[in-house]
Amino acid sequence: MTYLPLCLLISIAVLTGCLPTANQADTTVDDSTIKQNTVIGDLGGVPVEIPADSVRLVEYNGDPDWGEDFKGGVPKRTYESKISSFGFDVRYTDGALYDGIIGELADEYEAQKNLSDSPWVSVSVHSGNRYHGKGSVHSIGDGTINPTYEVTPNHYYEKLPQSKYGLEVYAPPGIDNKTNTPWRENRFSKDIFIKRDENSIITTYIKCSNRDVERPPCTHYFDLEPEMELYVRVSYSRYVLKDWQQIEHVVRETLLGFKR
Repeated sequence: MTYLPLCLLISIAVLTGCLPTANQADTTVDDSTIKQNTVIGDLGGVPVEIPADSVRLVEYNGDPDWGEDFKGGVPKRTYESKISSFGFDVRYTDGALYDGIIGELADEYEAQKNLSDSPWVSVSVHSGNRYHGKGSVHSIGDGTINPTYEVTPNHYYEKLPQSKYGLEVYAPPGIDNKTNTPWRENRFSKDIFIKRDENSIITTYIKCSNRDVERPPCTHYFDLEPEMELYVRVSYSRYVLKDWQQIEHVVRETLLGFKR
């Protein structure tokens, strides 16, 4: 039998005692990640753990602007570190979270992401000092359909008589005399879709391009009050606008699923 020298055994014991426990690793870490490859922090007032392979461009309150360095190094991140923004992609048909270019879903994502009716939606989260409080989505939507300043004809909206997919629809009225085509068909024009609560507050605001392209883009805004103090911006093809409620539900559940 081979015996280790006494000095080596003592060294191993000392080093073992210095290693952080699982609880310690979960509490305070560098570069916002723990050994389990997880981003941690306070997201909208809630402690969260987010798979690092699935998120991009994570920022915290107090982070320097793009191109600038941290003074004194990157601060240690804890569950009290307030996350201000990040992004991720999720497949709304089954809730699958994209796990990066070498992840298990990489091939499926690459094969599906550019389809005209792609099930993958791109999510941007705004919280911390990038969240301006409850009612932000109403302010964005109402400011678009009821501007307080002069706008160009393709950014002036009137409500259409028919709703679509349970949403109010707004579009630019009139004809562009230069082209003799409706302002609604202007390449920079968008249709606006609105959902209100019982108090007429806008809870969902969606703007979609009318351009005749393979994937006319839609941008969909809603917040997570009262569960989390944040709002999200979701991007997807207009061809899946019919599924806006399912998209909103899946994105909401994904974010709530990050709770520690």
